[in-house]
Amino acid sequence: MAFNNAKNIIVGAAPVFISTKDSTDATYAADFENLLDAGHIAFTANQTASTPLAASAKVRNVGFTNNGLQITYNPTFEDVTVDQLLDAAKLFKSAMQVMIMTEMTEGTLQNVLTVFGQGASTIKKNAAASSENYAGPATSAGDLTLGLEAGALGIAPTERQLFAVGQAPTFKTVSGTESSANSERVYYARRVLSVQQTQFTLARNTPTTFPVTFRLLPDANYVGAEYGKIIDRIIA
Repeated sequence: MAFNNAKNIIVGAAPVFISTKDSTDATYAADFENLLDAGHIAFTANQTASTPLAASAKVRNVGFTNNGLQITYNPTFEDVTVDQLLDAAKLFKSAMQVMIMTEMTEGTLQNVLTVFGQGASTIKKNAAASSENYAGPATSAGDLTLGLEAGALGIAPTERQLFAVGQAPTFKTVSGTESSANSERVYYARRVLSVQQTQFTLARNTPTTFPVTFRLLPDANYVGAEYGKIIDRIIA
């Protein structure tokens, strides 16, 4: 085994993709999990796979980001104490939280919608805005309108799926071939919710950014990968 391999150092920001609708929406006929496993989604500029993610109407690139992507894996452990030991005799996991934080810099209504954690139907459009990929119903006046939704008791929050793509460390394929410049690391989260306070400023000499914190929720249908997965792969 080789040590001190500089190729394993990861540098660079990752493009972020968000599902356009609630991830539990019944109209999502294709399973993102299967698409990832089959290698049908390409994330990098090469777009060599048969169904590039950038061409999918089910996800969208949030555009430029600031301060990258932060992933927080936060387990909570409790102590089991006994009389014969001064320290804990055993630890057990009692809770778990996984968070993803980023800061969007493109002030589209789609990004604001995601930051506010609202459903796609709160954006209204008319024919003049047909060039934009908005899922909301048409209105008789105004190009694009984002309603500030209050919500109601018993209404389920909007869940989305999140993809981020960055550099991967050097690795070898099953055949022994070393990964090339077309290797990438894919971060995939099945259920994300915008859960924390956010704020953005309109200032004379400061760009407006849109910070967002996503809470990941597990899906019990995927044992061992309930939150999602991290994939290193070669796409070329």
